Amino acid sequence: MRKKYWIITVVLSVLLAMFITFEITYITMSELSRKKEASLASQYDSKCNELESSYEQYYTDLIEDRYDSPFMQKLAIIDYYYSLFYAGEIDEVELEECLANAYIDAVGDKFGAYYTADDFTSFMQESNGSLYGIGISAIYNKEHTAIEILTVFEGSPADKAGLNAGDVIVAVDGKRVSVENYYESVNSIKGEKGTSVNLTILRGEAEKDYSVIRDEIKIIAVTSHKYALDNTIGIIRISEFNENVPLDLKNELSKFIDEGINKIVFDLRNNPGGRLDAVVTALDYLLPEGDIVYVTDADGNVQRTYKSDTQCVKNVEFVVLVNENTASAGELFSAALRDYEMAKLVGVQTYGKGSMQTIYRLPDGSGISLTTNKYNPPSNVNYDKIGLVPDEVVELDEKLKDKNFYKIMDEEDNQLLIACRILGYNN
Repeated sequence: MRKKYWIITVVLSVLLAMFITFEITYITMSELSRKKEASLASQYDSKCNELESSYEQYYTDLIEDRYDSPFMQKLAIIDYYYSLFYAGEIDEVELEECLANAYIDAVGDKFGAYYTADDFTSFMQESNGSLYGIGISAIYNKEHTAIEILTVFEGSPADKAGLNAGDVIVAVDGKRVSVENYYESVNSIKGEKGTSVNLTILRGEAEKDYSVIRDEIKIIAVTSHKYALDNTIGIIRISEFNENVPLDLKNELSKFIDEGINKIVFDLRNNPGGRLDAVVTALDYLLPEGDIVYVTDADGNVQRTYKSDTQCVKNVEFVVLVNENTASAGELFSAALRDYEMAKLVGVQTYGKGSMQTIYRLPDGSGISLTTNKYNPPSNVNYDKIGLVPDEVVELDEKLKDKNFYKIMDEEDNQLLIACRILGYNN
């Protein structure tokens, strides 16, 4: 019996020892596990901090290698922090567009522009003649950060809708025009034939909405007539310099010369410019042998010189009418005739655009237009951001400033009157 109790006692002792050993082992292992977990967590945090610090240094080294500009380095770092820690949503498309426009605006490229992929496609389609418009020429209005209408072509959809030169387009299809979306707004006026565009027009102090139906616009850039008060003077108006201008100008001038008219007023008021090759060809026809225009780079070095041949128009007197909206190729035409002492300028100081823009397509289909060169007239004096001061400064009568430019009659046009008096009209 004692032996039985002894065996039971031994078994219980062993079991108790095993239990105590298990508990000690469990407690020890649990403590070791907790310490290990704590150690691993500490190592993880340390590794994360190390990785973040390492990645940040790598990122910094990378952008320092790629960008010399401190600004670009700063922008990349800002983007890095925002991509990691910003608590809001980032619209990448909007961000890209705003940054591109802000960059162009900040560097001061007045005629630079950023085009989204859709805008760039539309721009190229327009260049190829597959988009339609409303029949206006326009320019940026700084006062209202909007689109100012320079010319409403006679018989165009804009003319039929009641738009006038001097009207300011402040919204297109309900979207307000701004510095950032100016070119987008200009492009959105164009579209498919027969579709409508809604324009909010600022005229004076009041805004009014107009619906205009897009249509094919046949721009006749060169028109002519005899001066109403003296039919010995010919008036040739050039609204812009497109590819048809050189031949049309030659034809109109030849008609006058054949009729014995050798006193000509070139009316370039509200001419926003156009193609360089067009104005060079037109000037080559008019000017004697010599330089027409110098194309210079950012450092002022002449990259190319356009020249006139020996053939030219002789025994004809010219006067050129200009105003504050005569720009770019229109200014070059005016300056060249004056530099060769073939014409005097009459009107008010011109716009001041003596620069050239180049268009580049970006990899994602968007594009930019940036000022890459300047061009100088024969005098080699650039007028960019300055303009041309006329020989005879004559302001247009106040009563005519709100009138459609194409509807001003010769008899009431005081600027044209002075130009014709220079050519001999003495009434």
